[in-house]
Amino acid sequence: MPVIVAVLACLLMPALLIILCQRIKILDKLGVVVLSFGLGIALSGFLDLTALFSGGDLTAAQISLTEISIALALPLLLFSINVKHSMRMAGDTMKSMVVAVVAVVIVTVAGAFLFKDALGENIWQIAGMSVGAYTGGGVNMAAIKTAIEADQNIFITMNTYDILLSAIYLIFVMTIAKSIFGLFLRPFSSSKEGQGEESENEMAHMADETANSYKSLVKLKAFPQTLLSIVFSGVAVGLALGFSSLLPESVSSVATIVSITTFGLMGSFIPFIRKLTNSFQAGMYLILVFCFAMGSMTDVRMLAELNYDLFAYIGFILLGSMVIQAIICKMLKIDIDTFMITSSAAIMSVPFIPVIAGVLKNREIMLPGFAAAIIGYALGNYLGVLVAYSTRYLLGL
Repeated sequence: MPVIVAVLACLLMPALLIILCQRIKILDKLGVVVLSFGLGIALSGFLDLTALFSGGDLTAAQISLTEISIALALPLLLFSINVKHSMRMAGDTMKSMVVAVVAVVIVTVAGAFLFKDALGENIWQIAGMSVGAYTGGGVNMAAIKTAIEADQNIFITMNTYDILLSAIYLIFVMTIAKSIFGLFLRPFSSSKEGQGEESENEMAHMADETANSYKSLVKLKAFPQTLLSIVFSGVAVGLALGFSSLLPESVSSVATIVSITTFGLMGSFIPFIRKLTNSFQAGMYLILVFCFAMGSMTDVRMLAELNYDLFAYIGFILLGSMVIQAIICKMLKIDIDTFMITSSAAIMSVPFIPVIAGVLKNREIMLPGFAAAIIGYALGNYLGVLVAYSTRYLLGL
């Protein structure tokens, strides 16, 4: 019963935040996405949630809730996107993603030389797994760990620090990153400018970035279409799970995400599905559930027992790669939104693309962001193994 209460809290807390944002303008300016994630972290920091809600049962419920919410959210968000319109920005996005990947590799290898004495002979394993994690995702880190036969204890510790540092990175991106990097990167220029009323109508459902956009979810007249969009999303997830179950377990997680994205995009080409009322808003609400649940899983107590050298190395990779990417993006005249979505695509992977797009208040960038993150998944394993053995050779280990 306590776990059921916790799950219900995760499902309903975003609704409470939406109501507060609708009534308090300063909260609305912060954004419901930021508030959902921040409140989850705050509750985790001030309350012992595992003790309050039966320990391991709560963790399992939180993990399941994040997986289900993001799986259903992705098709809902993609259903309502005009693919042709969104892909007009793909050129800059792909360039920026290549820059992001190159930046991660450069900083990781450079950091290996700096932290060699502190982290010892296993630095090459840490470097390889880091590149996999921050060009693809956690799945890539696990795959590289197996490929290079990395130390299990190091892998577990890196996973723990990855969760904490990724949360810090996400908070940074969701709050002040755009203000900082926007000082020297050009602003985003919408691809719909000058393309007529029809193009604007295609993006109308994404135009309202305030908490008021969620009001349509409680309109009874729209409920049948909202429910139908969720059903179609469930079908897309079911098909993706069925397809990935036919593949080797080592690639099933990546295959599931890619398949969900693919089936969501396929649905967007069907006019009836693309025009369903509230598909986008329902998807964004599930993103809020995902953010709150993720925030509540952040264990800030990990700071008490840090391996400071390993923590510093991973932090060096995250900060350094972002700075180098920003410098190169400036040289290539890539805009701030494209820089941030591709940095997030590399560091955080597919599930966080809608979160970042929401923070940027730029839904147009979402589909190119998905494409960039999927490319990161594909490259992560190759680059991770290559960097691991190259670093081992260069360091003479």
